[in-house]
Amino acid sequence: MKGNEGAQGQQAALSSADDSALQCNNPYEELAVVEAEVETVTATLTGLVRKLHLLKERINDLYSPFVRLLPPEIVSEIFIFCLPVFDSTEESPSSQGTSTPLRIGAVCSAWRRIAWSTPSIWATLVFHLTSSLNIVNQTILLEEWLSRSGQLPLSIRLSSSEEVSWVGISSEGMMKVIAQHAPRWRQVDIRLPSACFRFLPPCDDAENFPLLHSLTLKPPGGQGDRVHKVNIPESPQLRYLSLSCLYLRSVVFHFEVLTHIDLESFYIDEILEVLRQTTSLVRFTTNKVLGGDDRHGIPNEAIILPCLEVIDIHNDKGTELPLLFDKISTPKLRSLTYTGENLQAAPAAEIVELVKRSGCLLQTLNISKAPIREEPLQNLLAALPSLTSLCLIMPILTTLRHAPLTDAVLQTLDPQWASAHKVTCSLPKLRNFTYSGAQGFTWPTMLRVLESRLPPPETKGSSTTTQPLVSTETSPTVSSIRDVFLSLAFMTPEENLAYPSPDMSAFESFRARGATVVTKTTIHAEAVVEPPE
Repeated sequence: MKGNEGAQGQQAALSSADDSALQCNNPYEELAVVEAEVETVTATLTGLVRKLHLLKERINDLYSPFVRLLPPEIVSEIFIFCLPVFDSTEESPSSQGTSTPLRIGAVCSAWRRIAWSTPSIWATLVFHLTSSLNIVNQTILLEEWLSRSGQLPLSIRLSSSEEVSWVGISSEGMMKVIAQHAPRWRQVDIRLPSACFRFLPPCDDAENFPLLHSLTLKPPGGQGDRVHKVNIPESPQLRYLSLSCLYLRSVVFHFEVLTHIDLESFYIDEILEVLRQTTSLVRFTTNKVLGGDDRHGIPNEAIILPCLEVIDIHNDKGTELPLLFDKISTPKLRSLTYTGENLQAAPAAEIVELVKRSGCLLQTLNISKAPIREEPLQNLLAALPSLTSLCLIMPILTTLRHAPLTDAVLQTLDPQWASAHKVTCSLPKLRNFTYSGAQGFTWPTMLRVLESRLPPPETKGSSTTTQPLVSTETSPTVSSIRDVFLSLAFMTPEENLAYPSPDMSAFESFRARGATVVTKTTIHAEAVVEPPE
């Protein structure tokens, strides 16, 4: 074909030219000519690429409504709105969206100019290392990032995966970069090996940390020794402190000003010593409490925490906690959450003694993954007349025989029953109730109790504003219950059939009187593990 003949002729000509170049008496001259042509073509290509970018930039400036119609101040606010929220209390923070400022700057030069000149975009820094090989480049990027933040208060999070090997790798460069900006630290979350603590800025006086409001130190893998110390004795604005796997003897903080503290993997004697020093504490969270001690003195009298309102204990290691409950007094405690590890019994008696000792008006109680028997539960509810919200999440593998919520417990919430038996009605202010576990009650008793805690059915001309239901010498006025959620677990379908659910019309009538009752049934076929007596 003619096309093939032309191509063959062209290839023959090129081959002939190549042969001529190879057979040239002076190949250096030919090489110089080729190099000059390559240089010319490269320069031409570079110029075209530059012109291409300039044309795209001009098109964006002339025709992009986002840049052309909106003033830079509005564009800056939109960029700031796109940034992820920095939450200093987040247990497992996500690294998603942390490179948003860089992605914004990569769109076009117009966006980049606005982003690079908006300090608020760079006042939040989140770095997550997945490989120690990148630490040098990450340090350079970190320095450039913070240089764009102006003089704004900083929120900084540095973290690394547990898989990262730090053998022969130093975090000195990265730590020194952020240390230069310590006077602007507001929220700092460091989740690097404890060896990096020695590069924290010196703490001669409060001027080093005038803005520091929250600090989190959680070395991956814990602290292997006591060599690496943290010394921040002066930080007048520090309110939130979260520590994990650190020895209390290795840290010094301005505990007196703290209002929120979160401790993970601390001994009970360490926890008590922290509480003793934290006199302004409002919220206290602890998890993975360790058995044993670290030779801190135990106070003879209960530590009075005059401002503490919220306690959240995650006892996922199954540590015995009577000492912790017995050595504190919380006159303003409003909310208590206890999460166990499925087998160890809930500290019902300890909670009762804490409430009595403190004289507090507890309003919210949550007990999860910790079995509790009928009698301890009955005593617990009788001791909490101020409670408005109760949540009981029992271990999944609890048998009906050990279900805590029985008819005997439920009937104490019935004001008519309490009045007839001349006893005090339990939980007179209860408005929200959640229970998850084996069904130890009968439905007639449950419906009767719910009926007793609701206003009478509305009739023509009646008002629905009436909330008090019963008031006698032995049963004070009770509040109307508002939300009930029951998640009932059975080991076999036969067990489920033995407790048939009531007609849905009963729940609909409750809804008409202002109460929402939701039920759920689950059948677990796993082997049963008996809780301890």
